[in-house]
Amino acid sequence: MEKLGTITFTVLVVMAVLLGTWLAMGKRQIGEMTPFDFGISITAGTVAGAGIVDPRIEVAQVVIALVVLGLLQIAVSWLTLKSRPLYCRLNFEPTVVVENGQFIKANLRKARITAEMLLQLLREKDVFDICEVELAILEPTGKLSVLKKAEFLPVTPSQLRVEVAPNKVLVPVIMEGELQEQVLQKLGFTERQIADFRDQYGDRLNEVFVAFMDKSRQMHVVKEDVSETGTFLH
Repeated sequence: MEKLGTITFTVLVVMAVLLGTWLAMGKRQIGEMTPFDFGISITAGTVAGAGIVDPRIEVAQVVIALVVLGLLQIAVSWLTLKSRPLYCRLNFEPTVVVENGQFIKANLRKARITAEMLLQLLREKDVFDICEVELAILEPTGKLSVLKKAEFLPVTPSQLRVEVAPNKVLVPVIMEGELQEQVLQKLGFTERQIADFRDQYGDRLNEVFVAFMDKSRQMHVVKEDVSETGTFLH
């Protein structure tokens, strides 16, 4: 029982430190990982795992190692922001793989991807005809950016000189029956108006799964009991 408690304590401490370290590294690390970021992630995961399963390793050692790795990653990220040459050395550069409907074979070899892999990436961008591509760039994160030729781009209202209404941005003001007062405040509601809103809809909040509101205070409500109508046939 004592051993189980020790393991539980170690898991909680290590995961808390690991989570805090990743949060301190910033949002960029979550969406796109550089080779250095990937190396830090693998090392941190290994250290955390070893600290949990090996009782000979003290928790303090694991915590210190994770903190040092986090500080190292933050320092390197800061240095790469300040130094363009260092950034280029530690990261891949964007690579043009398609230009004017033609594969750039030398760059494909440089990026170590095959034509089949590139075609798959193009299909993920809804491109099934290579002739439609003006430029395709393989980004450092491994994602493909595609610019179609002008004649294959969608027509925009500005090109047709058609006036359109501004976009509506809907934000959730009720989530699973809970009124989101901070969101209402950002929409310009006063405390009195929020109280009136609660008095008006309070008895029906539990019936709402999600309710959205735009800047003009128009609401779109999704009820708790909505079910599939069977329109989509499997």
